[in-house]
Amino acid sequence: LKAQQTPYQVFFTKSTQDTQKLAHDLSSEKSPCVIVAVGGDGTANDVVNGLCNFSQITFGYIPTGSGNDLARGLHLQCDPQKALHGILNPSTVCPLTVGLVEASAFSRRFLISCGIGYDAAVCVDAMDSKIKAFFNHFGLGKLTYTCIALKRLLLLKPSTLSLSLDQEKPIKSSGFFFSAAMNLPYEGGGFMFCPAAVGEDDRLDLILVEKLCKLKLLFVLPTAFYGKHTRFRQVHIHSFQNAVLETGTPLFVHTDGEIPGKASKIAWSLLPEKLPFILN
Repeated sequence: LKAQQTPYQVFFTKSTQDTQKLAHDLSSEKSPCVIVAVGGDGTANDVVNGLCNFSQITFGYIPTGSGNDLARGLHLQCDPQKALHGILNPSTVCPLTVGLVEASAFSRRFLISCGIGYDAAVCVDAMDSKIKAFFNHFGLGKLTYTCIALKRLLLLKPSTLSLSLDQEKPIKSSGFFFSAAMNLPYEGGGFMFCPAAVGEDDRLDLILVEKLCKLKLLFVLPTAFYGKHTRFRQVHIHSFQNAVLETGTPLFVHTDGEIPGKASKIAWSLLPEKLPFILN
């Protein structure tokens, strides 16, 4: 940055609230600027939840996390130097769709995905996992989610479900395991849950998994790394703009791997304004 005489400021964040406030303050300025998040998917999510005035900002991302599903889904460089070079010399600025989840206790944006049930429970465990630091040290961060996902299978309990997509007739289930609204194809460190998800098509894709015995789910899960899980009849894929999901009991919800809380009813939608995102 100094060599190219690029004016810049560096800010170190301490918490989710601190990050959101900082992003809000920076994007509230009237002059156009580039805001770059350096960190994992959760850091990018915290920044996006604070941003305002999308028309005056351009967003860049340097991935240094364990899952890096945002970088994977947008084909971004994961080498910091190459990522920065791409941000300083952008070939494409993509208008990226931003998802929104709303519940009685919280409202939060997401760039990658928002899930409820099994996948969110995996994220809860990953946040406090000791093996995460171990795998990150060897550049194997995505194995954190794989190991925890297998462990969580032992604790998995099905729930009831009612899902309404774009005001169509509700989908009912008594063996619901998890569902995720996907803006990009990957979550959980490389699981390609919605292979056709595109972050600029004004729609969200949805995966719904139900009525699978744990042993079969154990075999289905690895196929999701390659997007082959969609051939199983208990795995349903949909596309939508607005959805309402209700479960029989409060379940954990995640947004890009961050946990805003539990809910038994959530609504998914899209922000009306897209985020200018630098693709390097």
